[in-house]
Amino acid sequence: MSNKIQNKGKSKKNRKTDEEVIQIIRNLRLIDDVLFEKFIEDAAACEELLQVILENSRLKVKPETLVAQKSLRNLAKRSVRLDAYIEGVEDKVYNIEIQRSDNCNHVKRVRYNASTITINKSEPGDEFEDVQDVIVIYISEFDMFGAGKTVYHVENVIKETGNPVNDGLMSVYVNTEVADDSLISDLMQCFLKTDFKDDKFPNISRRMKELKHGEEDEKMCKSVEEYAERKAKEAAKKAAKKATKETARKTVEKLNDMGMDISLIASVVDMDEETIKQWLDK
Repeated sequence: MSNKIQNKGKSKKNRKTDEEVIQIIRNLRLIDDVLFEKFIEDAAACEELLQVILENSRLKVKPETLVAQKSLRNLAKRSVRLDAYIEGVEDKVYNIEIQRSDNCNHVKRVRYNASTITINKSEPGDEFEDVQDVIVIYISEFDMFGAGKTVYHVENVIKETGNPVNDGLMSVYVNTEVADDSLISDLMQCFLKTDFKDDKFPNISRRMKELKHGEEDEKMCKSVEEYAERKAKEAAKKAAKKATKETARKTVEKLNDMGMDISLIASVVDMDEETIKQWLDK
């Protein structure tokens, strides 16, 4: 009889082979989160991207401030993850977001990101004139406003006069769906390709080559696996949060049926009264 003890524990999770991961990398485009996340870590490529989209060849960034997947918290301690964050030498903060699916309120997402950045860049004693200038660039795979434009610049204006108001916030919505003869459109079409080399975008092309065919191959393999794991954890967290919310809603309904006062229910379930009222009114 063999003295070997069989391992009856859980089997190891199946992982993709290196060949499978490399094939995934070969099929990735810049519009895909996992590739863009690594692409944007290169300050020169990021700077060139900003120069093209903002049509400012003199724009310069501070490489040491560049962070991909930067997490920030607001005053309510709710966190937001920015696809790319970088500061310019002219004291502007740039947030670049990639969005493939039309599955949320994109304009309010931009507003939320900008306000969170502003809060995090504020210090006690700051004057209002010191409020941080923020530019959010939102790159999508669809024409968000449906007007047949590659790029939309959004700023506050006075309704009665049409004059712009410089409040330090500008949002630029760019898409890959509409193709025209502009330089921005040419760049957006590159975002849809699995590989490219375009002399109009030397640093972006160089970075693409590094990620697809150069020394970054191994890092990209690791990034693909980490990205998959992170998305799985996020999905599990959302599912758990949804289940918790449903449990809380049922508890609120039961306590209300028992005749308990809304303020007391709010205290029991540790929620605000307005949310409870909304639940009970449905």
